[in-house]
Amino acid sequence: MKKCFFALVLPLALLLTACGREPRPAALLLGQAADLDESETLLVIDGQNIPAWEYLYWLALDCHQMEERCEAAGEPVDWTAPLSEGGTPEDLVKADALADTALYAAVGTWAAAYGCTLTDAERNALPERHYAYLTLEQGLHLTETGVQYAKLYALYKTPGSALAPFEQQTAPLTAERLLIPFGSDREAARQKAAELFAHLNTAADPSAAFDALLAETGGASLEETDWTPSLQDAAAALEPGQFSGIIETENGFVILRRLPADRDALREAYFDSLLQDTADASEIRVTSAYETLRPAAFWTALKQASG
Repeated sequence: MKKCFFALVLPLALLLTACGREPRPAALLLGQAADLDESETLLVIDGQNIPAWEYLYWLALDCHQMEERCEAAGEPVDWTAPLSEGGTPEDLVKADALADTALYAAVGTWAAAYGCTLTDAERNALPERHYAYLTLEQGLHLTETGVQYAKLYALYKTPGSALAPFEQQTAPLTAERLLIPFGSDREAARQKAAELFAHLNTAADPSAAFDALLAETGGASLEETDWTPSLQDAAAALEPGQFSGIIETENGFVILRRLPADRDALREAYFDSLLQDTADASEIRVTSAYETLRPAAFWTALKQASG
């Protein structure tokens, strides 16, 4: 059930942003497209009965995103094409929608456990938002979960609260790099790297000099795929703002500058990772209706029904 974290955050972002303010098509289109009663239980997640419309809502969004990604690549969606990681695009969106639904349910589980459910007054004051394919009542349920998420996060940031102890994490390494590619002359690249390193060490303002070299050489922050054990060791030995010696990598010679951790971003990411862990560990039981559901046929019928 586990999927990329940036994708798992999407359902929570949808609950808290304006994306739900789309014009609403006629109600019950989700159930019609799937040939299901929208109120019938499709899944049971940690003892919670999940009605069909909740899962179908996320399935529709995941199908739409899959279609958009393929169109951006200049290819139509082939729902039955084998993927390198196994399965097909149809299998992928079905599993992604299940993971989205489990994450959504995890918010409700936490809200009940930590006293962040809504009072009657808060529920009556919820803003009216229109979500594609959903009735007003269904949309209010999504909005309520968004408010629960916000209350949980506020509790998480409150010193001494029940959730506060969870925020004891190690900041990930972040760094920028100057890369001098080997090109056709490895020794010339080595000499160039030595010149840049000497320039940094003799500059009146090493930080400004590093910024200037980044702009000149097209340097950038390291992405997750850029980290190697040698780069991690070098960055870990630095204080924020310090730069490393010359490091030889498979792509060329590198000089790192460690960056300070973005504590606010780290705090939010860690909170979301805790929710994801809860979703990943959830007990899920599916019905026969879920087993026989075919996302490609559902998405085609939904687009036809909604015009």
